[in-house]
Amino acid sequence: MTRPDPSNAEVPTPIPAPASRDQAATQWWGAIHAYIRQSGRSDEQARDLTQGFIADVLLGRDLLGKLDERRGSFRTLLLSAVRNYLADVYRHDHAGRRHPGPDRRTLGGDALADAVTAPASSAPETAFTRAWVSGLVRQACDALEADCRADGRRMHWDVFDRRVLRPMLQGAEPEPYESLMARWGLTQPSQVSNAIVSMRRAFAVALVTRIGDTVDTSPAGAREELRALLSLLEGRAS
Repeated sequence: MTRPDPSNAEVPTPIPAPASRDQAATQWWGAIHAYIRQSGRSDEQARDLTQGFIADVLLGRDLLGKLDERRGSFRTLLLSAVRNYLADVYRHDHAGRRHPGPDRRTLGGDALADAVTAPASSAPETAFTRAWVSGLVRQACDALEADCRADGRRMHWDVFDRRVLRPMLQGAEPEPYESLMARWGLTQPSQVSNAIVSMRRAFAVALVTRIGDTVDTSPAGAREELRALLSLLEGRAS
């Protein structure tokens, strides 16, 4: 897949922060868990510590509310907070099993699926970034699919999903043009390629919009964050 061009994506009005505590916990679970897991904890320890961080720091200290104060990147703020949390746990000899309290969320399913497995040699920061991007891509895909179903672009979504998204996210073989044409009664390969081009642009907008929710409100801030994320995934300094 051609990677999004942040300079060409218009950023709509940012979507408000997660409407509920549960949504906030689910949205960032994957990246938090990935960092903690890659820091040398067992999967059970990583899950317990992730729940502890979400309850005690992300929600308990209203970390989301601090983004507006800093006018910066929530990704950077969250990464620093997780790192400090693990240091505090170590210093206070709480690196073992932690029992979730009554206000702690036990999450799994899609939330845990966002915590993509990183190579054993990867740094915790790399695992965090992979999971962070995975979560943003998932959110952008869900939003784009909903928009396409609502405004009659089911063919566009299906072609993009089968030809681009599934190969990118699942390693599947891109569905041949001939199959897609037969599936939707199309007569020209250009109808497939035009749909893909249109959807790539829409996906870039959706992705930058989600990134914009985690930085300051300016379009430039969202585009700069996307560039930083792409650089981190490619092994360059942000």
